[in-house]
This record gives sequence, C-alpha cells and structure tokens, in this order.
Amino acid sequence: MSNNRKKHILIILLIVLCLIYLKVNSTYSSYESTIDGTVESKVANWNILVNNTPLNATNETGIDIDSITWNQDHIREGKVAPGATGTIEITIDPTTTDVAFDYELTVIDKTTDENKLLVVTAIENTLDPLTQEGNVYKGTMSLQDIKDGKKEVITLYVKWEDYGQDTVVVPGEVTESDDFIEVELKATQRK
Repeated sequence: MSNNRKKHILIILLIVLCLIYLKVNSTYSSYESTIDGTVESKVANWNILVNNTPLNATNETGIDIDSITWNQDHIREGKVAPGATGTIEITIDPTTTDVAFDYELTVIDKTTDENKLLVVTAIENTLDPLTQEGNVYKGTMSLQDIKDGKKEVITLYVKWEDYGQDTVVVPGEVTESDDFIEVELKATQRK
C-alpha cells in the first residue's frame, strides 16, 4: 500500500471519527437545568372567636347565669329559680380565619347529666342547619361564608326543669354555685 493511499485512508478515518464524535456529542449531550428562586407560602390564619374570646386549647370560658338571658318577670335580675326559661347565645366569628372548618357543639344538660340544672329545649342557628347526633350538634363554616364575613349565631333555649319537685331553701344557709349546663365547642379544619 502506498503512502498516499494510507494518508487518504487516515484522513477519511479522521473525518469519520469527527463526524461520529459530533453526532454522539449532540445526541448524548448532558443537559443541566438550574432553577433559582424561592417559593413562599403563608400559613393560613386560624383565629376563631367564640363570643369574642379566641377558641384555643388553653382557653375555657364557662357560662354563668349572667351569660343566660332569662325570660321571667318574677325573679330579680341576675338570679334564677326553678321553672325559669332563657336563652344562651353562642356567636362563632371566623372573620380572620383563612380556612373552612367543621365544628361540634356538645351540650351536657340535665338529660345527659342529672347534676346539671338546665334542660335544652331547642337549638337554632343562623347559617346552614346543624346535624344532631345525641347531644352533639355539628355544623360547617364554608370558605365562602368566611369570605362573606358571616358569623354563626347558635341559640340554645334552656329551662330549669324541676319536674314538679319542690325546692327547699333553709333560711341562713349559704348555697354553693350551681352547675347549670356545660357547652363545649370544637373546631376542625376541613380537608
């Protein structure tokens, strides 16, 4: 084989190798994508007020006789006696809350605990009807209700039911604070 022919083969071989390199490099090139940036998300506010008091794990607000609007004209203001009827209003204000939530209102009255003095005779509310399971009433505050600035007002109609029994009062005897009714409200974020 002549030198000239060897040169031609070497040149052709180099050209073929260059073409193969270019083809392989364009087909198998590595791509690196970098996305720089930050993602910021604010945590939704969870600030529910019940009768203008924040609903949280550490806050327990009792209902005393001053929280009950009594419907009677035979007893002094701020006092109560057997046979009296009244209403308890519970206002749920979620206006600074950013998520919809379900809530449960548990009522422990004389029908569930004989040591309580009051019986709930009816419950009304201002938004969607509550569902009842025994002494637990369930409702929902939708995101649209919250955006519209709506508040849920639940009214409990109560009666001091004495079932015809006489109440004996001993003159000069100091009576202890009575346990009228227990109401518990729990809220859970909707998912």
